[in-house]
Amino acid sequence: MKRIICIILTVTSLVVAPQTVSAQQYQTLLRDFDTNALSRSEKRFIQAALAFQGDYNGLLDGAWGKISQRALEQYSRREFGTPYEEWHLAFLAMSLLDRYETDGWSMRYFPALRLSLLWPEKTVIQDPPTEHFLNFRHYGSSVSISIGRHNNKQTRSLHEFTINSHALSTEPYTVRKTNFAVSSGTKSDGSTLYTRSNFIDGAWSTVMLSADRSDRSVLNAVTASIELGHTPALSIDEGGRLEDAIVKTVAILQDASDDEEQSQSASVGSNATEPQTAPREGSGTGFFVSEEGHVLTNAHVVQGCARLFVDGNAAELLSSSDQFDLAILRTDFEGDAEVAVFSNSPAKLNSDITAVGYPYAGLLSGLNVTRGSVSSLKGLGGDAMTMQVTAPVQSGNSGGPLLGPNGDVVGVVVSKLDAVKATEVFGDVPQNVNFAVRGEIAKLFLAQNGVDPILGYSDEPKSPVELAEEASAFTVFIECK
Repeated sequence: MKRIICIILTVTSLVVAPQTVSAQQYQTLLRDFDTNALSRSEKRFIQAALAFQGDYNGLLDGAWGKISQRALEQYSRREFGTPYEEWHLAFLAMSLLDRYETDGWSMRYFPALRLSLLWPEKTVIQDPPTEHFLNFRHYGSSVSISIGRHNNKQTRSLHEFTINSHALSTEPYTVRKTNFAVSSGTKSDGSTLYTRSNFIDGAWSTVMLSADRSDRSVLNAVTASIELGHTPALSIDEGGRLEDAIVKTVAILQDASDDEEQSQSASVGSNATEPQTAPREGSGTGFFVSEEGHVLTNAHVVQGCARLFVDGNAAELLSSSDQFDLAILRTDFEGDAEVAVFSNSPAKLNSDITAVGYPYAGLLSGLNVTRGSVSSLKGLGGDAMTMQVTAPVQSGNSGGPLLGPNGDVVGVVVSKLDAVKATEVFGDVPQNVNFAVRGEIAKLFLAQNGVDPILGYSDEPKSPVELAEEASAFTVFIECK
């Protein structure tokens, strides 16, 4: 959440000025979006953003047809779990602005080729030239780009080489016209080799790209951008519909960011209170992750505490990460306590999960267990470090384990969407919108701090009663004083 807000507030200065946006205006972001309201340049911008996301495989021509529409719907359902709405376009546009800030991706014209294409101005490395090409690499990915001018024989050889690299049972992708040729092959390791040639002024202008499987979307974005002659820059129209959506979305997230820093009524709930010089008091949940007494919880659970207790026993804070919102404590390991086992694979969309914790300390007694499912593989605003779950959680659940059907830990409960704030903004009450740090992030954090997470390898599901009994043996109550 913090990363996506930082990205948005940073890149938005490129296209919009700060504005005051009313709650009534926020509601327009929830409507189905008519792409006909976008200008051609805005459509090109969205097409490029969808290409980098891996959803769009067409030309960046600003013509909005079935391919573009299908790509937008696919993006919205994957990232947000709902049909596309206006605020989805804002996040999509800002993802491309982030790439611009990080890598410098922009349209560049090559006079020798008479072609334009997307080019990572800030992160491009030039390799030594070869007999027929100038060679470049993108520092931020595995994408390599080679450009050159060739005769008929050389061009034919390059395309034959590309086709021969194809190792799948399907036919390689080819296009052949009088003055235009495209060849694309997928190698046995999943990497892609792409070659495009245009016959211009008596010779063939050729662009050859390669990328590993993991960076295929970046390669596709570059190939989609190749056009004859000078091509207009990818841009957002000043005062246009897309800028308007960004302004309103940023205003919402700015409010959420301000609230998170100032009070416990943050848009994403937590146990954190307003910054103060005196030690704060509160409680949360954690769970044993080693036999040496290491306990994993959220960073915001232990922030600003003078003393920490785990099930009544004194504990010390070993490490804390605001980026991950995770912390490691150490306390005396009880002989009858167990150690949590982590799943060796990520949680899957719509899989069953169980949340375990100690909500509302002092009001509710004993361990609390709720059940639900993984409703989105990413958190608020597409945050890749968290996922969205439907299991009900309350204040005090923070830091508790999130268990898969087999009892292995697949996440760490971190927050819930504030229903009151969301209702004020959107005019609707959110239902079961809660978040957990992904299990892969938790395992990484533990490993970075010298704690080897124990991995489970059984896929055998357990009954709800068994899950609760096992979780009670390694889940602990954390007090901050």
